[in-house]
Amino acid sequence: MEQTAEKKQWIVLGLVSVALASGIWFMIYQQHKEIAKSRVEADLLDKSISEDRNLVKGTPDLVKAVIVQRETDTVIKEILSDTKDISNFVRTLDQFAGESGFTLESAKRQRNNRGGKEEFGRVGYTLVFEADVFQFLAFMHRLESFARFISITNFKMRAAGRMTLGDGEVARHSVTMNLETYVDKPRAVAKEARIDRYEHKRDLLIGQISEKTSKLRVPEYTYLGRRGRRDPWIDPRVPASQDGENVPIPVQLAIVERLAAQALDVRAAWETAREADNVIEAMRSRTVLEEKLALIEEEIRRIQAEAQLTYLNAERRFDKEVVEVVTGVREEMNGQGGGLGPAIALLRETVEVMERHLDVREYELALQAFSTVESKLAIAEHDPKKSELAEKLRSLRDVADAVIAFEAIALDIGGVAIQEDLRPVALINGRSVTEGELVGTELIVHHIRTDQIEFAFRGMILARFLDPDPQVTPQ
Repeated sequence: MEQTAEKKQWIVLGLVSVALASGIWFMIYQQHKEIAKSRVEADLLDKSISEDRNLVKGTPDLVKAVIVQRETDTVIKEILSDTKDISNFVRTLDQFAGESGFTLESAKRQRNNRGGKEEFGRVGYTLVFEADVFQFLAFMHRLESFARFISITNFKMRAAGRMTLGDGEVARHSVTMNLETYVDKPRAVAKEARIDRYEHKRDLLIGQISEKTSKLRVPEYTYLGRRGRRDPWIDPRVPASQDGENVPIPVQLAIVERLAAQALDVRAAWETAREADNVIEAMRSRTVLEEKLALIEEEIRRIQAEAQLTYLNAERRFDKEVVEVVTGVREEMNGQGGGLGPAIALLRETVEVMERHLDVREYELALQAFSTVESKLAIAEHDPKKSELAEKLRSLRDVADAVIAFEAIALDIGGVAIQEDLRPVALINGRSVTEGELVGTELIVHHIRTDQIEFAFRGMILARFLDPDPQVTPQ
């Protein structure tokens, strides 16, 4: 019995131990699960904290990007057309054409083959019109300068035939132009997030905003018009000047028309002088003739020197109806004058013409004016009434010759040194010279100043100005 009771005790103890061990194991297992779960939650929390930290760290940059994009979107809305602009687009093109000097023959809207998923809707048109080349350029300038975006994708021009043009007609070329614009049509409108102190932050980003918006805005350009340019498709006879300063063709024709009328007036004055009934009337007529002849000869020389006439028809008429007529009258006057020499009126008028040329530094033209009477001065010098004028003319000729020769002399002025109680010194052509010394064969240093050096040359005092930043050493 005792053995049986002891055996039962051991069995109970074993069962209790097993139950206790199972409970402990179960508790350990449950705790392990809780620990694993906590670890997963901790990892998730760490990841969330890291993401939130990165979000917080990147928020200022994101805010900056959003502000810059909002301000840029404002400029894009200014550039892209809206629904109202598209509705009035053809009317706008008609207005541009009218301002350019022609009328659109047709403006056909192109079919849009692109899908409808783009945020910017393309709108294309094909224009057909006739215009001269400068009206065409003016029209393109208005398209380029328009506040809304317009792109000329391509154009075709069929030049007008030169043989089909009448006198005075302007060549109008046939043009077919394809252009396109875009309208802003966002698919969805998102609610803008509120940004604290938006204006202040925007002001801090003004540099970045200006940089981006400047790339979107087209810089303004001022179209200055024809400016003497030619139409290369129809009139290559008129050369285009490199600086765009050619006289417009209508102005050239007007100049020749005026001079042709003056030439006829000179011819009529010469006929009146030749048919005078007495000496007094002949002298009066000759005086009037000399004045008119000198004035038109001066203008002829100026036009030829400045090459104002580039249009072939204007040049031909100028040579035939102006130059030939005036030259013929001058030759007839010289032939009829015989040994009497030039008239006093001619000499006096030539003096005035040369003085005007010298006053405006037109030395070459002054010499040309002198050449018209040079061959007759020998006779005039022996006439007491004309000798003074002849001497004056030769003096003016000498002035023009001296200035031209002086300007042709190469002088490298390196600088000047001016010191009190000492003679000023100048560095000319790599050599130090002072006042009174000879430079070259005919040039003498007359006076050295801080802004110029005066030279004695052929009985005249002429000056050379120093560079804007000369090496001057005043003491």
